[in-house]
Amino acid sequence: MTARKPTDTSKTKRTGMSRRTFMGTTAGAVAAGSVVGGFPSIGHGAETLRTIGLGVSVINEIQGKASQDLGLKVRGQALGYGAMFGKMLNQNDQYEIAEGYFNDMDVFIPAKVWQPIDTQRIRDWDKVTNLAKTGKLTPDSNAGQGDAPFRHLWLDADGNRVDGPSRYISMLPGWHNADSLGYNPEETGRDIESWADLFSEEFKGQVALLNVPQIGTMDAALAIEAMGAYTFKDKGNMTREEIDFLIKFLIERKKEGHFRAFWETFGQSVNLMVSGEVAVQSMWSPAVTAVKAEGVPCIYAFPKEGMRGWHGGLAISAKVTGKQLDAAYEYLNWWLDGWAGAFVARQGYYMSVPENVKKHLEPEEWDYWYMGKPAAKELPDPFDTIIVEKGEVRDGGSYWDRFSNIAVWNSLMDENDYLVKRWTEFLSA
Repeated sequence: MTARKPTDTSKTKRTGMSRRTFMGTTAGAVAAGSVVGGFPSIGHGAETLRTIGLGVSVINEIQGKASQDLGLKVRGQALGYGAMFGKMLNQNDQYEIAEGYFNDMDVFIPAKVWQPIDTQRIRDWDKVTNLAKTGKLTPDSNAGQGDAPFRHLWLDADGNRVDGPSRYISMLPGWHNADSLGYNPEETGRDIESWADLFSEEFKGQVALLNVPQIGTMDAALAIEAMGAYTFKDKGNMTREEIDFLIKFLIERKKEGHFRAFWETFGQSVNLMVSGEVAVQSMWSPAVTAVKAEGVPCIYAFPKEGMRGWHGGLAISAKVTGKQLDAAYEYLNWWLDGWAGAFVARQGYYMSVPENVKKHLEPEEWDYWYMGKPAAKELPDPFDTIIVEKGEVRDGGSYWDRFSNIAVWNSLMDENDYLVKRWTEFLSA
């Protein structure tokens, strides 16, 4: 479908980069200019660093800036989730850096395709927040169910799990967010304040669900619990009985015509909202900003039951040694230095060293994206499109407020194979 163009001329693009294409592109960056930013030149023997991940972190501008700062070529490949997972697991000679996710650690840690990261080689390790280290960004925070980073972070020198803290970690904590529901207030006619609204009769035929079984089922479970229809012992690790109940519930709603669509890609979720086909749906933060950049109102809900968290990070292939390993560590350190964190902040993401991110954001940007304050002026996304109007307040408040109540983290369940089988039955029902 064709996305509607913005009618407000203040929202037109000022660069040639489409907001929508960045999520699906393959980033290929070439070193340019002299070394800047205080990072050492890697030198001969490590002239190219290959990194793979999702379009959340593998973006032309990010790898290009890293190339410039580090004095080497950072070649990024953005893949779909399934392709990324398979390549990370089965072809660790095809990359040096894996930009992965903590919810997959039950597979990657035992496989030992990545090497333990030595925190003594991470310059700002002491600045990494406790969200990843202990699960609590603030003392009163709810750590949440599921695959929270701190449950998959700590290793020994041989790559085996240990109770932390320890010197070695599975991945360097990076970009992360708390996801929920996106909605068009003009279509819903009211605020969305509960996950239960995903299944409200008011929005029958105007609802879309994320077609990733491990996440779509979690959004549905949050909504089912919010309705009071069922209580899951652990939404991040459902039993077969719980999966059966959930799928039966979804099939019934599908046959009633409740769902308009099941989206798989960032662009699909944007188009569904921009075209007016859906009023409320599972959504990612940058998709909300992309919808707004098209001139369509879109709000990211802050459900009273809590958000669904996810956390990405950077791992190093077990095949990497010598100067390539030195280069890999410099890339990890570069990610924590703040420039990349500021880039993804303008998409609505957070980074694990906020104080470094703050150095690369304008004060008005920091106040809006991290502090939850009203925007003191219009603010752009990373591609220089104005997406925040003056006076606007970010949904969910400050970084610390958002992560004080994580209901569940994205997870790989023990019954994942059964979950995928039942989810396929739901889609074909």
